[in-house]
Amino acid sequence: MFAIADHLDELRCWPTDRLERRRTEVVQAKRRLETEELAIVRVLDERGRIDPTVGDQGESARTFRDKVETARRLESLPEIAAAAYDGALSTEQLSAVTRFADEGSDAEWARRAPNVSPGELARMARNASKPTTDDSRARYEARELRMWWTLDKGMLHLHGRLPYLMGATLEATIIKLTEQMKPPAGQGWDSFEHRAADALLRLCEQPETTEQTPTLASRPVLQVSVPLHGPAEIAGIPIAESLLEQLRANATIEPVLVDDDGVAVAIGKRFSVLSPKVLPAVLLRDGGFRYAHCRSRRGLEVHHLRPRSWGGSDDISGLVAVCAKHHRMLVPHGAWALVGNPNQPDGLQLTRLDQLTPDQAAQLGRPPPRAP
Repeated sequence: MFAIADHLDELRCWPTDRLERRRTEVVQAKRRLETEELAIVRVLDERGRIDPTVGDQGESARTFRDKVETARRLESLPEIAAAAYDGALSTEQLSAVTRFADEGSDAEWARRAPNVSPGELARMARNASKPTTDDSRARYEARELRMWWTLDKGMLHLHGRLPYLMGATLEATIIKLTEQMKPPAGQGWDSFEHRAADALLRLCEQPETTEQTPTLASRPVLQVSVPLHGPAEIAGIPIAESLLEQLRANATIEPVLVDDDGVAVAIGKRFSVLSPKVLPAVLLRDGGFRYAHCRSRRGLEVHHLRPRSWGGSDDISGLVAVCAKHHRMLVPHGAWALVGNPNQPDGLQLTRLDQLTPDQAAQLGRPPPRAP
């Protein structure tokens, strides 16, 4: 039986250099055994003895599923497998590098990965393929915020998750408000966590207004990382090209060109896609979201009826004011389109892409839907 107290007493008698050598030996032995376990898992997986949807050996389902997927990928990466067996790669590094390395780059990443942080390898894995519009919709549908009380302590608990832009916007807003909360003269700074909680409450204390004048949503400054290969990123998260296009009309973009290692090569000049003169004109003409079942008048965004990537322009006759919630439903990111003439009060119709008439499809610059 292993007695931790006795073992600690023994280790406390060792000199530091011996402890450090022994720790290295233990880490290498552990990684060797973990690599051997991956090989065993792979063979058991082939024999149908593995269920990656449930936990195993005391591991959570998520951890075990990642182990099974790593074992499957590792079979075609012998150089990386050898590096892992030699103790050069941690579990996190191995999991990440196998998600983007292939047979052609196996030897290169077996050499480079041990010197790259797990977080950076995970970023490279995320950028290995461009997110599709369906991927982006799925992330948005996964958004949530839950609240519950522990009444005996009088505390409200919050838990949630927000996708890319929503998360980046909330994070930037909270950080900005938190940094503005300077202590009174002569007093020390409160903790960041306390000030962040106060900042969240400040967001809830915005004065209500019954003013009916339509307003545009604030135009955030988005720093978009543009790699030499792979998708653009916001806050380190790859985004679908259709979502980036939808955001461009309602944000100030600061492009950052990055190399293959994620290092900034050049920072471009901030720019806005739409002229400041066009936005008020669209707002004045529409007075709010033109969709019959949504009468939003505040925090509006501008939508291209025909997306720029489909041949649209920035002319006011091709723009319309929409609310942020419904904007995500619309092309090119969503499955719906506003078609018609925005200069007529009854000129717009909301239609699913798979229900477009030939004339509506021509207006959008899309081929007409196929007959069932």
